[in-house]
Amino acid sequence: MIYISIVSFILGIIFEQVFGMGWSVGAFVFFVSLIIYFVLSRDRKYWAKIFLLVGVSLAVGIFRMSLVDISPDSDLVQKVGEKVSFEAKVVDEPDLRDVNARYVVSLEDHKSKILLISNRFPEYQYGDILKVSGKLDLPENFTGDTGVEFDYISYLSKDNIHFLIYQPAIELVGSDSGLKVKIFSALYNLKYKFIEKISNVVPEPNASLLSGMIFGAKQSLGSDLLDQFKNVGLIHIVVLSGYNITIIAVGIFYVLSFFGKRNLSFILSTICILFFAIMIGLSATVIRACIMALIAILARFLGRPADALRWLFIALLLMLLYNPLSLSYDPSFQLSFMATLGLILFSPFVYQFLSLKFPFITEKFALREIVASTFAVQFFILPLLIKMSGSVSIISFLVNPLILPLTPLVMALGGLTGSIGLVSHLLSWPFGTLSYFVTELIIKVVEFSSSLHFASLFVGSLSNLAIFVWYAFYGWVYFRLKTPPGLRPPSPRLR
Repeated sequence: MIYISIVSFILGIIFEQVFGMGWSVGAFVFFVSLIIYFVLSRDRKYWAKIFLLVGVSLAVGIFRMSLVDISPDSDLVQKVGEKVSFEAKVVDEPDLRDVNARYVVSLEDHKSKILLISNRFPEYQYGDILKVSGKLDLPENFTGDTGVEFDYISYLSKDNIHFLIYQPAIELVGSDSGLKVKIFSALYNLKYKFIEKISNVVPEPNASLLSGMIFGAKQSLGSDLLDQFKNVGLIHIVVLSGYNITIIAVGIFYVLSFFGKRNLSFILSTICILFFAIMIGLSATVIRACIMALIAILARFLGRPADALRWLFIALLLMLLYNPLSLSYDPSFQLSFMATLGLILFSPFVYQFLSLKFPFITEKFALREIVASTFAVQFFILPLLIKMSGSVSIISFLVNPLILPLTPLVMALGGLTGSIGLVSHLLSWPFGTLSYFVTELIIKVVEFSSSLHFASLFVGSLSNLAIFVWYAFYGWVYFRLKTPPGLRPPSPRLR
């Protein structure tokens, strides 16, 4: 029943998003479902309950989506193309890149936020109050190297970011002294200090690779190396994504399982993920990805995919109630959910297949489990990756099993380098040296793999219908694998 209810809720969101007919349609659906329930309740109570559940869930989805207002502030729209001056507060963690910095700022008495794309220096912090002057523009969609258009406007609007200013003149006026700002600023500063300590003992680009794998910070990797990671299907270990955190979480759980009881491993893994979320700032992306990661750990701990699947859909429901726009406009949300779903549903079958066909993949250090998890997730999110990038990494299915088992080791060594560096620069050198050698191995494998002509194949973006058919096929495969051979219906034969 819970799956029917949540799926119906999602369909309600999609219906309202596509047609935009308002809450009145939701009310109509609700009353129709009530009428059908009373008509059928005497003779067909089960179907009456189903109709009522579907109708109410659809109505709630329509209601929730109808409450979303992504329209920009009208007074700011009138000033687009003009030079404006205002005071605003930095309301998100600064995005510091190689040559520029990006700040999301909020104006008092306005719901629309503005993205500032400014020089790399001087740097400003979360909670700073800035005096800004520059030309107000609207964001535009753009097309990547593979010819796939990215809906940048919708991606920003889901967070109420409707305007941007390139190269504004910025002057620091002051800083918010509220409790929330103090807590988040402390967390961000701790992260920056941690990254600084890693950079003190590990050279570039290895230090940025470590920072990217731990925190999603990749300022000095460079566009060429980032493209190489994309070509071999390993970009998820460099950016902060649900896919990355899910694989890391499962890796931590398996490694800890090797040293002790599974109960203790589950508790320690949960603590590690929670600490990780706190350290990198508890943003919406981090919270969402860590929830998915904890559910993935729960699935492996319980050994009962159905229980974890139920919690996954409950988490999905809560996230969409909070922001229904994430369903269509947030790639991180989509990858987080699908990565966890693939891990829960298919990793047990992949593990059994590896045990039978590839017994040389050892169970020691949970290697077989990690490889099974990697393949399950990689295959399951493949349609989304093709839709988003327009290409498929042919070599990723070989490179991922080689590199991902190193991910927990790299994170552990990088974590030790940074944390010990906070206390003693000298004592952090051994761990920094080991971090360098392991990350150098990863970089060399990526560079070599990316140089191969068959590393990636450009296929163009997939339509929504193709995505639906692809995942319907995955559903058919899952139920075929789940159903014992003796209970399967006979396959049709040509006569």
